[in-house]
Amino acid sequence: MLKIENLKKSFKDKIVLSNISFKIDRGEILALIGPNGVGKTTTLNCISHVVKKDNGKIFFNNEEFTENMKHQLAYVPEDRNIFQNLNGYDYKKIWSNLYPNWNENVFEKIAIKYNLDLNKKIEKYSQGLKTLFLVALAVSSNAEILLLDEPTQHLDPTIRVEIMKIMREYADNEKHVLVSSHEIFEIEEYADKIAIIKDGEVIYHDYIDHAKEKHRIIEAYQDTKTGTIIGLVGNNLLVKTDEDIGRYPKLNEIIIGYLNEKQEIKLF
Repeated sequence: MLKIENLKKSFKDKIVLSNISFKIDRGEILALIGPNGVGKTTTLNCISHVVKKDNGKIFFNNEEFTENMKHQLAYVPEDRNIFQNLNGYDYKKIWSNLYPNWNENVFEKIAIKYNLDLNKKIEKYSQGLKTLFLVALAVSSNAEILLLDEPTQHLDPTIRVEIMKIMREYADNEKHVLVSSHEIFEIEEYADKIAIIKDGEVIYHDYIDHAKEKHRIIEAYQDTKTGTIIGLVGNNLLVKTDEDIGRYPKLNEIIIGYLNEKQEIKLF
């Protein structure tokens, strides 16, 4: 299990993470969801020790996850930065030396399936192929923890689907996968759990199926006797309740409700 407890991080006087807590069991994908600038990337950077956390705990298999354990984690960052003048074989050599459980068979299968030209410099790849190549390296690492920051952003639909399939297959191989995303309409295609982040804090964390069961969409004029009003979804309300009222929400409606809270936005 990967467990994050009360993670905190500030840059100078700006608080970026104030209370990040969630857990991922073996074989699961958790989607960390929220708009740009709320702390998703900083959360991944703290977990991977790219930046030093100010406070909080990161546990893996009941041990504190330290920098010495980084070989158990593979990370594809959002910026997709690559070394200049290196081709696919150069990258494969670097990654296979870094990860003791490197899976050459998986890497070769992905390279063949997607026609990755390993003789070509990676900087010459299209954005989609570059992302696919970096994901191929990450899953071939056979690391216990896989972090992916906005892995489907700016990609055409075909590459998006392929990357989601690879993520799902990797998790099903008893791995722990954490994905940051603001693409709320595709999360259900691959994730088991969600953690909604707003202003540096996880405001809701649950399995997707459980989240749907625990909430309802009701008309704004409807009453709820025991439910808690979460937020606005269009002209309707998202409520957390076990009452048999309204209708079950879609996942994107749950996310929108929590992010909107009870604030009504008037454009005119």
